[in-house]
Amino acid sequence: MGKVYMRLIIDTLQPDENYVDGMIKVYNNELCDTLDDYNCGAFYEPSYFIARAYNNGGF
Repeated sequence: MGKVYMRLIIDTLQPDENYVDGMIKVYNNELCDTLDDYNCGAFYEPSYFIARAYNNGGF
């Protein structure tokens, strides 16, 4: 799970943002509820798909 979140943070990091702000932004997003649900398997998706879902507001 750590690698999934690490890739999501790096993929969604803005040019003027530092890593701490990026982590806070990602962990406070509602997409984390879906990623943390092991019954749906969203964390198995490729990192670009998860980043796109993050930017679009959900899967």
